[in-house]
Amino acid sequence: MKLSFNRRFKHKAVIDITPLIDLVFLLVAFFMVTSSLGGESSITVNLPKAHESGDYKAGTHTVTVTKDNKFYFDDRPINRKEISGELDKWKRKSSDVSVVIRGDRESNYESIIYVIDKINSAGIPKFIISAIR
Repeated sequence: MKLSFNRRFKHKAVIDITPLIDLVFLLVAFFMVTSSLGGESSITVNLPKAHESGDYKAGTHTVTVTKDNKFYFDDRPINRKEISGELDKWKRKSSDVSVVIRGDRESNYESIIYVIDKINSAGIPKFIISAIR
């Protein structure tokens, strides 16, 4: 004799994805915040070493002088004659401008001083010279 049992309740497997969605949103927010903090220039230069250098402070703009004494403003190549005009544009856009100067250790000292002189002539009082420890 064969017995058959009828189940009153059929159990279905349910996967609750709400915690998974929460986790994904947290990861997306984390990576958005951490990826926007990198303000370094993409132009490769060998920065000079300094024993007593301060902490990194991001500026609103970056001026890079390569070992070939070529100038880059915010990763865009710029001619030596156009530096004053570009700095004046920066100053007109915002009164609170700060400039990070990244000079290669093999660049001419004169090129770095030229940039500093043009920054001062444009009326930008805040500039930072990058170095590594």
